Amino acid sequence: MRATAVSVIERLETVIDIDAPPQRLRLVIERELIAHFGQPAIQAAENAERLEVNVSRLISEKCVKCEQDGMIPILTVIGSSFDSVAGSCHIRPTDSVDVARAKAHRIQAEPLRARIQSLTFSEFELFGAKVLRLLGAQKTHVTPHSNDQGIDFYGVLNVGQLQNVPAPFFRLTHDVELRLAGQAKHYPTRSIGTSVVRELVGAVSLARHKTFSTDEDLFEELELKPLNPLLVLLFTTGTLSSGAIDLASKLGIIARSGRQLAAFLADCGIGMVSGGTGMVFDKTEFDAWLVAP
Repeated sequence: MRATAVSVIERLETVIDIDAPPQRLRLVIERELIAHFGQPAIQAAENAERLEVNVSRLISEKCVKCEQDGMIPILTVIGSSFDSVAGSCHIRPTDSVDVARAKAHRIQAEPLRARIQSLTFSEFELFGAKVLRLLGAQKTHVTPHSNDQGIDFYGVLNVGQLQNVPAPFFRLTHDVELRLAGQAKHYPTRSIGTSVVRELVGAVSLARHKTFSTDEDLFEELELKPLNPLLVLLFTTGTLSSGAIDLASKLGIIARSGRQLAAFLADCGIGMVSGGTGMVFDKTEFDAWLVAP
């Protein structure tokens, strides 16, 4: 197996835990070149020195990309020369209380993702509405599963209520509302393609024009008018194809995979309780959040 900067990083992500303490990057690379890539010790030392700068740069770039995408990176490089590698959630003595707490929550993202994937179809639709609540929506609804017209959950976010502005005052602030509508795809082992994105666009267009397959307006509570701003979301328990991600981005749809949703909930501290070794994910706590009114 040929050792490139990319293949070395892939290997490091499997042997370094997300909360691992700092280690000298060159020594870690050298160790894996010997143990995993089968290189002799002298050759491994030379190659580790050659690869170190590129590996450090690519880890840094991957960290930035993960944060932009709402994902949690596994590794980070630290030190004045970025010559040490650590788990991205390793709590350092210089971390503030808030940063330390956030890292402790992020360590539990994988148990959170596993629980999200184990939800039933109806529970995942309810999950979508609960995420809207986390975003600040005050009025959220789940549409009937048998006749959802392509939209599984929706809500209204009122700027005045979000800022806790007293209702009798700042009328304009209370008049500014953002409507949110989303689709929940419970495909733990499948990747969502562009066809799902296109179907969602069609469903939203029909809802905006109040054109349904029945005489009942399922989104009456949304009070969607022709010029109301509408934010469209697509959630999946699994993954999104690169084509779906690109199309959703061009359309202005916020699409999130199971890993991205787990990262968001971890950052919000959902399902977290204090354990013997710090914050831990608790299924009972998560389930109570899911069904809370």
